[in-house]
Amino acid sequence: MNKSGWIGIAMALLLLAGCSSPKVSQHGQISPDEDVIEGGLSSNDIRTMAEKMGPQILSIPEIANNDGVTRIAIAPMKNSSRFIIDMNIFMKKLRLELSRNSGGKLRFFSQNNGTGTRNTILKNRQEEEISAALDQLAEQIVNLPMVQNSAQPIKMAILPVLNVNFVKMNVDSFAAMLRSKIVERANGKILFLIPGAEQGADYYLTGQFIAESMKQEGIVNLPDYINMMDERIKKGESLDLYDESPASVGNNNTGNQLNIVNGDLRGRYPSLFNQLQLSANLREIPNVTKKFNAMLVKSDGKLAVWEKMITLEKKITDGTENANFILSGEISGLSKRDGRKQSDYLLMTMQLVNPVSNEVLWEDGYEVKKSSQSGTVYQ
Repeated sequence: MNKSGWIGIAMALLLLAGCSSPKVSQHGQISPDEDVIEGGLSSNDIRTMAEKMGPQILSIPEIANNDGVTRIAIAPMKNSSRFIIDMNIFMKKLRLELSRNSGGKLRFFSQNNGTGTRNTILKNRQEEEISAALDQLAEQIVNLPMVQNSAQPIKMAILPVLNVNFVKMNVDSFAAMLRSKIVERANGKILFLIPGAEQGADYYLTGQFIAESMKQEGIVNLPDYINMMDERIKKGESLDLYDESPASVGNNNTGNQLNIVNGDLRGRYPSLFNQLQLSANLREIPNVTKKFNAMLVKSDGKLAVWEKMITLEKKITDGTENANFILSGEISGLSKRDGRKQSDYLLMTMQLVNPVSNEVLWEDGYEVKKSSQSGTVYQ
């Protein structure tokens, strides 16, 4: 072989070497489309997948033909491969691709970052909304015809506010705030009796707290507990943390201690007071919509002559109940190994689902197979 032939071979080898080795800058940076480690998924796969699937999602009729905004909730991706991977990176890259090219037609929900700060902001706003609702309620009571048309000041008494299925509210404080707002606006047309007094009142002002829930929410009512303690004192029963009753067939005291009192088998189970001390579920503040139904009752006939329902607090949600679609995905893997040699076939699938009908509106996948000489670890 002549000299020019050897030169050609050498140049070809140099070119091949340049193509196979990533270009590393003097600061150690390489292109996101390149990888210095063989095997497994790479950044190039993530970018390719997002650039491929993004336009497909934007082109489905339900999104392309929608003149308004389409809202998408992100479901956690499932990892069925052997690799330990940060699954959020796939959805984040695809979401960025969609947001960049949708022209504002797509909206996503913040389902992770900032949740605590958002809840704090919403709770602070709820306090302002409660004050505004009380202002509105007081204004309506003052402007009732029975108040405005009366020649003499209307005398009102505050009756205890009841809780229907929600019990963690400071009812006395709430009633005091409402009473003060009424007095501010009444200009002497409404006078309140001192707390606890009822004699001589023209009307009773009372109401009910209501939670939009099918179960009892929050801590057990203190009046209920006081009445229960009162009954036990009258019967001469112990106020111990445990109630004692004769054991019976089919009781539900499984796992509780049993003792014998004067030859009588008795079961020991936690009393209501003990439940209040130990049960976190009874002490937590329920996240439900809370309402108040105000009632004005005629003192002589005990008939409610006026009622008004107001919302005190709204249930705090993450907003995904307004989602038009759910975007979900999964990584599946098929791996083979022979000594230090191994190969991995990886399939990344994405789905866009209608949350109401559960129909899959769109689905596609990205597949890749890679080999390596040792295991790949993601961090």
